[in-house]
Amino acid sequence: MNKKFINKKFMVVAAVILVIILAMVYFTIASGTHYTSKDSKGNEISFNYPSGWVFQERTAGELIQGEKNSTDNSTYRSVITITRTLANGTSLDQVKSNDIYLKTGTVINETNRSVDGVQATVIDIDEMAGPERGKLGEVKLVLLSKDDYIYTITFVTGGTLEKMKGDIDHILNSFQTGKS
Repeated sequence: MNKKFINKKFMVVAAVILVIILAMVYFTIASGTHYTSKDSKGNEISFNYPSGWVFQERTAGELIQGEKNSTDNSTYRSVITITRTLANGTSLDQVKSNDIYLKTGTVINETNRSVDGVQATVIDIDEMAGPERGKLGEVKLVLLSKDDYIYTITFVTGGTLEKMKGDIDHILNSFQTGKS
């Protein structure tokens, strides 16, 4: 009888270990890929992003761009641009008023949400190319200020923001800044 008890105990422990391993594999796959950009002073921007996206630095720790082609048999492409600017007397309102998408598009919605532990302004914009060209797509502009820097995260799509919602949340929920 002791052998049966030991065998059952072993099977339960083995099952728990298997579940933990499967959960770790799922988390790794579901979390996508991690991206980190660091400038020469150790200021860092990092985030996770879903598969299908390709990111590259334009200026280390200050300008990052990502692209994803549509997966729904259309020619739409989505682009993310992340910029970090030293505040140095510049306010979020000034950055917002100078944004090209706000100047050329129509605001659909403006809300707040937490990004990297601070309140961020989130603006959905219907981007127009002009009456002769019609609609280009939609833009989600995210502005936040942290540690003497202003961060602008711009999501642009030829389609609708609703199709990008999962990707946007994935990136914003993991977005972090700071010194390394």
